[in-house]
Amino acid sequence: MTKRIVVTTGLALFAMFFGAGNIVYPLTLGASAGTNITYAMIAFLIAGVGLPFLGLFATGLYQGDYWKFFSRLGKVPSFILITFLIFFIGPLFAIPRTETVTYHTLAPFLSSVGLDNPYGISGIYCTILFLLTYRPTKVIDIIGKFLSPIKLVLFIILIVAGLITAHETLANHHPVAVVVKEGLLDGYGTMDLLGAFFFCTVAYQSIMRKAKAHGITDKKTIVKIFLQSCIVGGSILGLIYIGFTMVALGHAADLQGVDTAQMIQAISNVVLGSFGSLFVCICVSFACIATATALTDVTTNFLYEHLFKRKISRTICLVGTLVVTFAMTIMGFSGIMKIALPVLEVLYPALIIYSVVSIYVKYKTNYSRVEIGTRKISVDAISP
Repeated sequence: MTKRIVVTTGLALFAMFFGAGNIVYPLTLGASAGTNITYAMIAFLIAGVGLPFLGLFATGLYQGDYWKFFSRLGKVPSFILITFLIFFIGPLFAIPRTETVTYHTLAPFLSSVGLDNPYGISGIYCTILFLLTYRPTKVIDIIGKFLSPIKLVLFIILIVAGLITAHETLANHHPVAVVVKEGLLDGYGTMDLLGAFFFCTVAYQSIMRKAKAHGITDKKTIVKIFLQSCIVGGSILGLIYIGFTMVALGHAADLQGVDTAQMIQAISNVVLGSFGSLFVCICVSFACIATATALTDVTTNFLYEHLFKRKISRTICLVGTLVVTFAMTIMGFSGIMKIALPVLEVLYPALIIYSVVSIYVKYKTNYSRVEIGTRKISVDAISP
């Protein structure tokens, strides 16, 4: 039974992380890295996989409770930081970004049937998110059992087809340092470290509910299940990143000058043709919706539980989140990232340092407790 929980939660973590930026940034990196692809990919994997799962691991040591994790900052500063992060990864930037990528990906097909109105698509997108997050206890199951397997299979098809039809690698005349910086910044651009602290809470609570239902109450076992789930999710995420990067590298000549938000539509059209492109674009929609569902759930629960103290209904909080999301989609992908990236360049290093310090403090505290307990046993043993 624990294996099933690990696999489902691992797939859900992959699906929650693999949204808009996670789709386009490996492609843009592969299209521009050329012969320096190895350095670029390592940098991207460090920032795009290593750092988010560092945040997951750190928060997991605090029973997946992001309030406990940030409590060392003090009550007021931690509340301000958490509120800022929630809105940043929620309706202000990350959720609207998933909608803009979905729209630009599907736009060629929507225009052919007269459904290319961006406001109408935003409205439909927000309605879907409302339906998926209306019942919060089902979010992980919906993502892990349905959305994640569908998009995983479709992405694998795109990667295999892309590698089979790959062309000669383009040269890159930029210094390695420039390429590494680009890989790190693209990894920052996924915003995954910011979401990791809150995704951890959703995943950890889901694991505890399932474990309790099967009679598993031991905290060490639950932590073990969580860590194994992180390994599963991180491994899948890393492999898909590598696959996407290599596909873009093999078709870089066809991707020069393509807008970032339209990158996935362009590569799928080149690799699979118009029919296959539609196939993959539907998959992208699943990917973006999966991430947006998790972020919408996190934001809504924060508003309901902590900001408004259950004084207004969760449904109203959910509707409010989606209204702000709808308004922000007007800015488009480039407009959103123009504001977000300068903030991320400052915020990421600070959160990395805080995560590392929190892990160190937790392990040091646990070691001290074990040592004190051992000394007490030794004293008791020699006492008359």
